[in-house]
Amino acid sequence: MIPKYKMIVNALLEQIVSLPPNAKLPSEKVLMERFQVSKRTVRRAIDELILYGKVHRVKDVGVFTVDRKLFKPFDVFTGFTGEVEAMGGKVKNVLLEFDLIEADASLSKILGVEQGDAVYKLVRLRLKDEQPLILDESYFPKALVPLSESVVSGSIYAYMQKVLKLKPERAVQQIKAVFTPDKYLEHLMIKKNTPVLSVEMTGYLQDGRVFEYSKSYKNTENYELVIASS
Repeated sequence: MIPKYKMIVNALLEQIVSLPPNAKLPSEKVLMERFQVSKRTVRRAIDELILYGKVHRVKDVGVFTVDRKLFKPFDVFTGFTGEVEAMGGKVKNVLLEFDLIEADASLSKILGVEQGDAVYKLVRLRLKDEQPLILDESYFPKALVPLSESVVSGSIYAYMQKVLKLKPERAVQQIKAVFTPDKYLEHLMIKKNTPVLSVEMTGYLQDGRVFEYSKSYKNTENYELVIASS
């Protein structure tokens, strides 16, 4: 006898064939009622579909059919590596710049450091499955988040939590449509005067200290923000 979760998988696979990319699947509650199963069984079925690469889950939003775009719920604070890996993608970071600079008046105010304090500036091209998605220009206070080239080539947030025992808790983000600076066009593989999403972000730890300030340019051909209202 076929397991119940497999019945759900097969039924949803048939449904997905006729759905467009980014279509939202029925909620867990609806599936529980339709198949008369537990939440655990439904989640096991969805997990298998994710493993097959047929759908992806957006936390607090729902489950969607796959597309080449990377989805990020705007009200969820997650690092790029976590976003991509949650969708079963392969992360690649190309380090374009990694310097130690002195905080100017603007950075000292944003990061909560003294003017002249050491701050890391890094520029990274972020790719999912070799597709350029984001160009990040980030700043970290050296005293709070000591970095190295090997660290910034991977997941900085994972390093912060596992090695430094620091926990990013929240972020203030401002989003707008802009034209990408000319120096980043080639890296994002977009043409001049093509609008992109620009997100200016200030990240905070649990104790309220600012650990990062960044400006990101997101290729809208491959990246999409999802904004969920409660």
